[in-house]
Amino acid sequence: MGEMAQKISKVDKDELLKALQSAYAEEWLAYYQYWVGAKVAEGIEKSKVVEEFYEHANEELKHADWLAERIIQLGETPLLDPKLWNEHAKCKYDAPSNPDTKVLVSQNLMAERCAIGRYQQICEMCQGKDYITFNISRKILKEEIEHEQEMEDFEADFEHYL
Repeated sequence: MGEMAQKISKVDKDELLKALQSAYAEEWLAYYQYWVGAKVAEGIEKSKVVEEFYEHANEELKHADWLAERIIQLGETPLLDPKLWNEHAKCKYDAPSNPDTKVLVSQNLMAERCAIGRYQQICEMCQGKDYITFNISRKILKEEIEHEQEMEDFEADFEHYL
């Protein structure tokens, strides 16, 4: 981290980097979960679900990019080995063993709720102490909340087919 950035940051650097590395790993896992889910999806509202999954996958990849940049700015290297992602992630990847859209949406909804908790934690850690990381986390939190709502909307739509 640059000299002035170190002086103005009031967050425990090790604690922050641990949280950012976990979030980074989780974003890659979320990207893959959405992407692979879009590839194998079958069932109710398939075309709409697939379209939404691709959109979310691209947003999760963008989040990973933002986090990687911030981790580097803070003087550390983002996790380079994908094998480490599961070790560092609190929000886990659920392999789509059942390609039914209802199951895939439910899996992604759980992941989004976990992500919301992660970014709320980082925002609370950084509020008033590290404005750069706070703003990145707040922006991601906003999108994760939108993702949760979209998955809940699909679940509500699925109820009409029962």
